[in-house]
Amino acid sequence: MTRTPSLIAVDIDGTLLSSTGRVLPGTRAEFARAQQAGATIALVSGRPVAGLRRLMHRLQLEGAGFVHVGSNGSRSADAQTGEVLTSHTLGIDVVHEVVALCKEHGITVMLCDGDDLVVDRPQDRQVVFEAEGNDLRIRAVPDLRAIGAAEVSVNKVLMNADPTVLRPFAEVFAEQLGTRVEHAFSAPFYFEATPAGIDKGSALRELAAARGLDAADSVAFGDNFNDLPMLAAAGLGVAMANATAAVRDAADRVTASNDDEGIAAVLADLFGQGEPAPAVPEPQDQQPLYALDLREIGGLVHADDR
Repeated sequence: MTRTPSLIAVDIDGTLLSSTGRVLPGTRAEFARAQQAGATIALVSGRPVAGLRRLMHRLQLEGAGFVHVGSNGSRSADAQTGEVLTSHTLGIDVVHEVVALCKEHGITVMLCDGDDLVVDRPQDRQVVFEAEGNDLRIRAVPDLRAIGAAEVSVNKVLMNADPTVLRPFAEVFAEQLGTRVEHAFSAPFYFEATPAGIDKGSALRELAAARGLDAADSVAFGDNFNDLPMLAAAGLGVAMANATAAVRDAADRVTASNDDEGIAAVLADLFGQGEPAPAVPEPQDQQPLYALDLREIGGLVHADDR
């Protein structure tokens, strides 16, 4: 990349957040310097927009200059005003097929509809955890296989199971539905489906175009499979040292880990010719309510179990 980036796209779990669920001081300082230079910072996640909004409020990363891109690119909103910028949805026939396949294989399935989590097992412990952690309303229906198009607008289907079950299921899913939806793992126990052609990469291009920017003048940071399209779409795709091997291999650059100021190191090169940004005040309490720990604990993620 020869020019200073005008757009910075950052994954959340395993990238922006350290393993203790915090934004490191150097990263916070580099964000401030980049925004002073006019850059937009897009916080891009598989989490829903509501969850991003809640998390970033707690971390005190909000206001002008930030955009929330949730549900793997299916929905985005202005971080300052809350205005929904984009919303892409799956067709109801495809939703029915996904749900039926999940039921056949014993996979927990949740439909993300804006700020609602639509389920037919509202007491399921993963459903409750997902809703509480992401500030979502649980909307219970009798049977997801019978839900109508007028009842739901699905930005993303979230599927959860023990990794030993979810990995072979993902292969079956790809064979049956792979050409009609985008699909990716966001964690070993989370498999997600979004509308065809919609992923973190398409969201980056869409955001750049809406702001009159060139995606080639962007830098993106990620660590997991669902970040691959975003790294490919950016002018500079950066993998964290803790990223999966596939992400590291695909990236233009590999930086330090999420525990070692990997984001700050790259932004210091791009905005400060290698010189660190001046320190900024660190919030007294920035512990997130839902920091994704990639350890597998009975198919669940426990924010307090680290």
